[in-house]
Amino acid sequence: MARPKLTTISLFVALGTLLYQSFLRETLFVGIGLGRTIQPISDFPFKCYRITGDPNIQACEDMWLDHESRTLYLACSDSEARKHWMPNIHRLNATGRATDDRIVAMDIDNPTSTQSFTYRVLKPRGYSGVAGDGRIHVVGMTGTRSEDDPEQVNLWLINARPSVDSATGEVLDNTVVGGNHTIDVFSTKPGAVEMDHVQTYADVQIATPNNLAVTKSGGFFYTNDHGPHKVGWKHHLSLILGTGDVSYCSKEGVCKLVSYGHKFPNGLHLGTDGLLYVPSAAVGGVKVYRPASDGSLTQVHHIRLDYPIDNISEDANGDLYLATMPKGLEALRPFDDPLNAATPPATVWRVRRLHRESQDEYEYELEKIIEDRDGEMLPGMTTVIHDAVSGRLFMSGVISRFVTVCEPK
Repeated sequence: MARPKLTTISLFVALGTLLYQSFLRETLFVGIGLGRTIQPISDFPFKCYRITGDPNIQACEDMWLDHESRTLYLACSDSEARKHWMPNIHRLNATGRATDDRIVAMDIDNPTSTQSFTYRVLKPRGYSGVAGDGRIHVVGMTGTRSEDDPEQVNLWLINARPSVDSATGEVLDNTVVGGNHTIDVFSTKPGAVEMDHVQTYADVQIATPNNLAVTKSGGFFYTNDHGPHKVGWKHHLSLILGTGDVSYCSKEGVCKLVSYGHKFPNGLHLGTDGLLYVPSAAVGGVKVYRPASDGSLTQVHHIRLDYPIDNISEDANGDLYLATMPKGLEALRPFDDPLNAATPPATVWRVRRLHRESQDEYEYELEKIIEDRDGEMLPGMTTVIHDAVSGRLFMSGVISRFVTVCEPK
């Protein structure tokens, strides 16, 4: 009689161990940040201030710095509306979505007297929007310089559009059908007040896009943070099942899956070293891939960092800057009340690749650059940009009512 009991106990122990290793450990120590020591912002050599009280500079999920023109482009929305419409985290009340999402072009060498910088809100031209409304719905973004026109800047946007009836233009029940994401490209020039629509990429493989990285050939990689699952139980269990993916679209718009099994892959980045860096907002760490010309990927390294990571950016020195969440689950709470919620803690990590002259050595140095345990100055951060010229850090958050600027002391 003892043998079956031991077998049953052994089975439960094995299942418990598997559950801990595959889910509970990540939830406790990465997502919740159990036992993590978080430092106050006063420990770091920066003087910080917030660009606040400006309705144009809020809910800026992502940013991209054009080093040549010294222009910072921000993808901004409305903080209150984010709690209604954010398909990446299953907020699918399309009728509550923002009606004035915008791209802001900020001149970072022209500060104003109000602790801000001069900027322009770029008006879209030649874009029909949703059922002819001409509006964009911005989340992730990146930018490139045109090879044909050295003055032209191309802005690549994750456009989180709602699904509508193709015949009537009426908004469908997006909680049932999910959103209708596209990737839209606009062109502009430094100093311009408008941006012209160039191309829309739409494909069944562009299902739950989070962010994108453009190749020199004009194709692009992007992460589907929930894989193909816009709604349903597989969407909700995506972090456990690992249904996220990395996909690739050619310049001509032919899209395909190139890597799967990811847990909430987030703001990937194609480095100047030619490597593709894919972070996880669920389990932390950065998977490093070497892309081939056809978009296929070979993993060459894994940068270990047990912090949930949102977007990755690169400065003019070739260093990577990671916007991370030391208390990952706390970062979701402000969505319920964006205007009154406390700001969750945030951390910026710098990742520096050593031996950059060698294509076959993958050694990285990680350094914590700044951290805000008490949410005093930093936003609930989704993006950080380091300006190597001034040393400033620009930090923004998907629902934050402000952008933070930190200058080195």
